[in-house]
Amino acid sequence: MSEADLWDSEFAGFEVDIDDSAALARAQRIEAARRAAQDYTAKIEEPGWFNDPALAARSKGAARPALFALHEQYFAGRYSEVVDGGLALLDGVGEGKEESELLDLVMRAARRCARETDERVLALARRWTEYPNLPSLSYISAHILLLNSPLSPSPSLAPPPSSTPAPPPLPPSIPPVSPAEVLRASLASLRIHPLLPRPRALLAQILAPLHPALSHAVEAPPKGKDKDKGEGAAPERGEELEREVERVEGLEEGDRDTLRRVLGLVGAEKGEGEEEGVGRNVRSL
Repeated sequence: MSEADLWDSEFAGFEVDIDDSAALARAQRIEAARRAAQDYTAKIEEPGWFNDPALAARSKGAARPALFALHEQYFAGRYSEVVDGGLALLDGVGEGKEESELLDLVMRAARRCARETDERVLALARRWTEYPNLPSLSYISAHILLLNSPLSPSPSLAPPPSSTPAPPPLPPSIPPVSPAEVLRASLASLRIHPLLPRPRALLAQILAPLHPALSHAVEAPPKGKDKDKGEGAAPERGEELEREVERVEGLEEGDRDTLRRVLGLVGAEKGEGEEEGVGRNVRSL
């Protein structure tokens, strides 16, 4: 008996049912994608589209086009306009991404046009505690607070134009900026990443007049077996630095822990619990 006869006689009662529904569905999806690609028209936004009131009105977020315009002014060097426009926009923006971005942008523009001592800009700098997961915001806030404090080393990044009057002193209703307030904002910028060079340099500058030993230790990054974790302070220096840390006034225990990590007195793993409670943000990376 041939193989064909064996198949017919033994398996003739079985019907082979081939399910091609998945293949058909895939072919239909491919064909639909091809048709969609043929009908697609690329949307091209013209430069400066956000300055068109009609287009801005159709934007998903009312603040976004205005924020784009402020960024354009910033890169054009019109810093004072950014400060005025940003302060006005902040009055109508609720909490969210736009608000934190505006705070950062306005304070950076204020540094560029010698308006750090404007009481409205100072009020923005004091809001860094609302965004503990944004080290960059804490960093620029520390700059503004420093220039409004007795520790201020220089007027600003750029001298004010001769046509711009000197800012008036803070009204009595606004509390003065204490060294501890400046220090806390600076430490917040290093809480997640204690080895960032620019925040470390600012912290060393703040500490220099009050605690020169700590300032010198911050300027020299810790060296040890695990440099990335901030470990490796010399044992003979550790006790001396620890005593100096305890003498710093106005800090909370979390701030002192951050300072210890910056100095290399403890490892970075000591701060991991704090980080989990605050949350992560792309700006903190």
